Formats: sequence, structure tokens, C-alpha cells
Amino acid sequence: MQRTACVTDSVACRTHLYAGDGDMQRMGDFENNCENDFQKKYRYSSGNASDNPRGAGRKRCLSPEQLEQIRQARTEGRTITELAKEYGISRQTLSGYLNTCQEDENVIRLPGKWARLNREFVSDHLERYSMRMEYMCAEELCTVILINFRDREILIRNLTMDVIHRAFGIIEKPDWTDFEELLEDRCFPKTRFQLHLVLSDLGLDFYDPLAIIEKTQGRMAEDQQWIRIWYFQPEQNGNILAE
Repeated sequence: MQRTACVTDSVACRTHLYAGDGDMQRMGDFENNCENDFQKKYRYSSGNASDNPRGAGRKRCLSPEQLEQIRQARTEGRTITELAKEYGISRQTLSGYLNTCQEDENVIRLPGKWARLNREFVSDHLERYSMRMEYMCAEELCTVILINFRDREILIRNLTMDVIHRAFGIIEKPDWTDFEELLEDRCFPKTRFQLHLVLSDLGLDFYDPLAIIEKTQGRMAEDQQWIRIWYFQPEQNGNILAE
């Protein structure tokens, strides 16, 4: 049962519901400025009613098995949004999981381990280079690239005779411009439709080819090339690390 009361000098009306119904909606008092109550938002309890309408509290955790499934799905082209919805967590939380996993597995802190990883460059000053890119064709390692961001320098070693599968093709001594072009070639263009939504799915706020490749591994639908990245982040406190 309900009744409707008109408000003087206003086109707005308000509805009062009698108590007794478990799903009763409460209307606020009509203010002197005749604010329309119907524009206000109401809170509804979910089917399993909770005293925590915002869903606050401890976030759902992913098991190692689930994380591995998600990583595999990402390599197959699934988006962060799709996977977050499927596993019942937020996009931000899922991005955090993936970034943590990347850091745990791909960050090298010991100079000796970094040198062994980059044994293709025995005679070079490896400590100057903070990133290693492995340009792959399926499971074949085709080109190794060491990057010195401070001085904008790169070193490369081609491990295949097939120039089509090399990172820089027939270019034997690429420069920084060639490197930047490689990054742009291995990610979607800046003119992509609804770019902001695609970047949001990747957890990025702006278009950055390197950051995109760090998320997507530079995988494209047209070929089997992709990029594996290693990071060299030695301790900076002057301590000698045991190897």
C-alpha cells in the first residue's frame, strides 16, 4: 500500500512506503530547495545480504596454479579485463599479480649471474646494460639485445642465419633509432581504435611501446615472434653479493 503527497511550489513528488517489507526503500527528507529525491542513489543488499555493501575486506587470492593458467591465457591473447572477471578479482589486483610474477622470475641481482646469462657478450662491460631482450621465433632464440638506457646504446648477437627471424633483419649494427622502431613494430599502433581502453586493459596510463611489450611480450597475430625480457637490478648499497 502506498500514498503520494504533492509538494507545494514544486513539480516534484515523493513516495512513502510503509515499513514491514524487507526490501523497503527509504527516501530522504525533501530539502527546502526542492531537490529531486529521485536523483539520489540507493543501496541494495545482494542476494546473500551483507553488512559490507562496498565489498570491502580481504581480497581474493590466486593460487599458483590459477596464476599459471592466467599467464598462459595472456599469451593466447586474453585481456586483463576478461581474466579479472573470470577469476573474480579486479583488473588492478590481477595486474599486480602479473607484475610481481615477472619481477620474481626475470630480475637478476647478482653480477655473476648476469654475466653468465649474457655469455654471448663476454668481452663487453655488461654492468652498463640493465635489460636483456631475447627475440624469439616460437621457441628458437634468434637475437639477443642488451640495452643501456642511460647512454641509449644497444648490443646485439644474432643466433640465426635466417635474416627474416632476426630482430633487425639485415642490419648488423643497429642504433638506438633502430631499437625504437623495433619496439613500435612489436606492439599495436598509437592510432588504434579506442586506444585508451586497450591501455586500460594492460594497466597502463599512456602509450609506451616498451611498457606495452613488457605486458604483451611483443606478440602479434601475424607471426610467431615474441620477446622475453630480463632485468639487471644489482644492489645499490655497496655490499658485495654472494653468488
